[in-house]
Amino acid sequence: MATRRHSHFSIRHSFSIANGIDRDNYADNEDRADIGNPMAPLNTRAVVSPGCAAGYQSPDTFTCVNPSGVHWVEGIGFPKASTVGRNTLRTGGTNNFDLNLTKAIALGGSRRLELRAEALNVFNHPQYVNVPPRYVFGTLPGQFLNRDFTDTGIRSMWVQVKFEF
Repeated sequence: MATRRHSHFSIRHSFSIANGIDRDNYADNEDRADIGNPMAPLNTRAVVSPGCAAGYQSPDTFTCVNPSGVHWVEGIGFPKASTVGRNTLRTGGTNNFDLNLTKAIALGGSRRLELRAEALNVFNHPQYVNVPPRYVFGTLPGQFLNRDFTDTGIRSMWVQVKFEF
């Protein structure tokens, strides 16, 4: 007699884009950033830079940028109408398939051999369950909202043999 069991689930978590500096002088770096251009690519950002004509620089390309050309802008002062809302983005989530196969073989009397194989994340899908680097100011170049820095999924497999007597 063989038993097969599989499961699949998907979980996504909400998170906020953080400014990376204390914009309201309340001694925390969790203040939210401002939105420059909601139509710009999601991974574009600008930080305050007095040396640039428009006052902002891209921390990824180190070039001067206009806030209307990037999605996220380092906010200054108290939150305002362009400040992003709380928990506006979601993680990539879990895409997991688990598998369990069991075979019991009667050996006579009360003796029995049981074979079992299990696999977690059997298709080895990436599991983007962690929040990607999300600080407009302070995240390293190329890492801002980059899910490559959140992949925690690997396949785990094992086989078991059990002899009952």
